[in-house]
Amino acid sequence: MNRRHFLVALAGASLTSPAFGWTIDGLPENDGELTQAPRLIVGGGADSLPGEAAPLLSGPLAHGLTLSTPIATHFDLGRDGVTAANLFDTAAPDTEGATAILAPGAAIVASLAGDSRVHFDYSRWVSLMVAQRPVVTLARAELRHSIRARLAGMLHDHPVRIAVSQPTGVELASLLGLSLLGLHPVPVSGFATREDALSALQSGAVDAIQLTPGPNDDLTKDIASAPGGAAPLFHFGLPVDNVPRFEDAFLSAHGRTPAGPLYNAWTALADAAGVALALALPMLTPPLLVARWRHAAMVAITDPNLKRWCAEQHLSVSTGADSAPILSDLTPDLTALLALRRWINNNTPRWRAGQETRPT
Repeated sequence: MNRRHFLVALAGASLTSPAFGWTIDGLPENDGELTQAPRLIVGGGADSLPGEAAPLLSGPLAHGLTLSTPIATHFDLGRDGVTAANLFDTAAPDTEGATAILAPGAAIVASLAGDSRVHFDYSRWVSLMVAQRPVVTLARAELRHSIRARLAGMLHDHPVRIAVSQPTGVELASLLGLSLLGLHPVPVSGFATREDALSALQSGAVDAIQLTPGPNDDLTKDIASAPGGAAPLFHFGLPVDNVPRFEDAFLSAHGRTPAGPLYNAWTALADAAGVALALALPMLTPPLLVARWRHAAMVAITDPNLKRWCAEQHLSVSTGADSAPILSDLTPDLTALLALRRWINNNTPRWRAGQETRPT
């Protein structure tokens, strides 16, 4: 952290004055001008969701920033955006607000799960844009119809196999959700794509999957034609017609609403899994530059090509200050976070042995 940023952090209250007129050593605070060529760190390759969005964003963002050329993009091929987020937290604070990140919610899920690869703190990101999508936990029909029976009788201990990319991957919200319902899920790793998960459900290799819509997919039609007579257990992220919320599924199974630290952790996980893209700046970006970037994000989302792509991807986009609460909701309180980490640590030996998750 350079001297200017250190003093700005100490005197943050002064930056809230209408004119932002506070000075350091006689120098005016940043007046909203970029001192370096802006760039966008992208959490994924060109074929990932952030990778597809980046070229659609770079031109409109540059237009909103009144630049003559599109913003340069740096693609990071690391899985789930974690490597890109690490790079952003290391490099971006020294670029005076010229570097933004475009990351998937999977990177935030990894952070919540305590993944050893994570060296970034997304709670220190300043949100510019958040794109959300619907997510459905789909299971064989007999499982959905027998949840009460499983909780009440001899089927209670029968394991439920769920397809995941890895146990602490983006499907962690479904894995924990099934556990909170009182079932005993077994994460079956290696199903990183929607097509692989649906195929595993069709073949009987798993009992449940987590489903998100792809380009031009009709989620309602996908659910209606799901293999093996599968039916939705619950949804999170954006609402899905005729699919219960997790809270409704829990109420139906237990006769009460969910509560407690582990449920609070689940809500953060579910919200993160429902974030398709997050565009953000580092925390210490000067306020006038934040305002300029947020204006650029609001301009960018009106671009016809970007709007069309978001519609095809079933994304609901919030920009500017409206996106800030969405990102802040992804940070649970410490008690919830510790409960989640304890639950993961206690169950990891079971998952390695291919055994079902147990309550902790």
